Amino acid sequence: MKKTILTFCAIWGCIITCCAQVLEQNATKHWKNAIADPKASHLARPSKAQYEWQEMELGMFIQLDPATIQGREYDNGTTKMEDIKFEKLDVYDWCKAANSFGAKEIVFMLAHSGGFCMWPSTTTQYHIGNTAYRGGNGDVVKEFAKAVRETGLKAGFYLWSPHPSDEAEDKSTIAYSKLDKVMTREQSNQILKTRLHEIMDRLGSDLVTEIWIDQPIKASLGKEIAERAPKAVVAAVGCHDPYPTIRWPGTETGTVTDPCWSVTDSIIMTKRAATQYEADQNQIQGRDNPDGDYWAPHEADVPLHDKFWHFRPEALNHRRSVEALMDCYIKSVGRNSFLILNCAPMGNGAIHPDDMKRYKEFGEEIKNRFGHPIAQKERIAGDEVLLKLKKPAKIIYTDLWEEYKYGQRIRSYEIQARIASTGQWVKIAEGTSVGRRKIDPVDETQYVDQLKVSIKSSVGTPLIRKFQIHTKQKNHSNL
Repeated sequence: MKKTILTFCAIWGCIITCCAQVLEQNATKHWKNAIADPKASHLARPSKAQYEWQEMELGMFIQLDPATIQGREYDNGTTKMEDIKFEKLDVYDWCKAANSFGAKEIVFMLAHSGGFCMWPSTTTQYHIGNTAYRGGNGDVVKEFAKAVRETGLKAGFYLWSPHPSDEAEDKSTIAYSKLDKVMTREQSNQILKTRLHEIMDRLGSDLVTEIWIDQPIKASLGKEIAERAPKAVVAAVGCHDPYPTIRWPGTETGTVTDPCWSVTDSIIMTKRAATQYEADQNQIQGRDNPDGDYWAPHEADVPLHDKFWHFRPEALNHRRSVEALMDCYIKSVGRNSFLILNCAPMGNGAIHPDDMKRYKEFGEEIKNRFGHPIAQKERIAGDEVLLKLKKPAKIIYTDLWEEYKYGQRIRSYEIQARIASTGQWVKIAEGTSVGRRKIDPVDETQYVDQLKVSIKSSVGTPLIRKFQIHTKQKNHSNL
């Protein structure tokens, strides 16, 4: 009898395993068929570089140059070279700060409007090699490359496009200090190309995932970026060589409005703007079009110290709280955008200890709220997802991800929850754009035992990469 029962259990176990395998195979086939849905074949899609960049979710910006020593936002050229020491600069601390809040890349401001270069550049004498830093033998870009590579991060960099003196000033933008002595546009473009090659020689094409070019409406770097930095996305408002592949949403608040689409129109992005301000307006969220033909996701930027990009003592009174940073996260990453958070080292090159603490607190709170989903489902092709909880719970956030690699197909959705005590279904969230990730806060009112996502409209078969839900508590075991 015992042997018969064991045999029966073994056979039943095999049947269950086989059924599970068949279901998995059918689900995989259904997913592949949904990917190939011809109704969605015309949608704009991200390049490999764009997709891998947005998957990083978070980045950190570093702003340090003579303006920091001057206690200003823009370098006015008054700092003597022998007074530029950065005696406590440690790039590994920058990496520690980035890793502490989950950033996957650091974008380093290598040359701003003042023209000071953080590496010994052949294009100017106004560079780190002619200062007292490391006894005149300094090259912060080489140090940056080594530290980023060793700590598992990716690198990006920011370059300013020098304004030639033979061109009229753009009165619609801020009047920056311009210390670069550039006479013509040809000289400006040659400086940019030389600096790009000098930087890439130090960083390496495998490391660079983002390039910012500021004031670029007449820049010419397309061939150089394609050859030297093929894995990089380009933030260059109004640029035509190359065209930008990510966009600035229009504010420096670290947030985007809802809905946020990764798609716009090529006729807008390729339009030649007369001024930098006009170029700015061509890329902001107001130019989004989910049915457009140009894929360019948004990057929301924000300083840790409200309205202070460079460090000044008074900036410490404007450090954003953890709650304010979480608001940025939810309204950027949680609205289909990338978030880049600024870091402003002090005049000696070190990060203020209280800033380091805040980055760590921010990272811990992200993990606290979103690192322990109490339930989730993945890879669902279709217009409905039903999620059953093992036990009733109060939901704080819903977290819906689309497989945007194949275009933004979802055009509207609704999320309902079933009240455990009554069995009644109630709507707790709704929206339009999903993209990489859509986080919706939920009023914490009643315990629920089931949730349902309904895709109300889409282009082709919806591809739900993941649906998960969160509470504020840690270390759940309700998976």
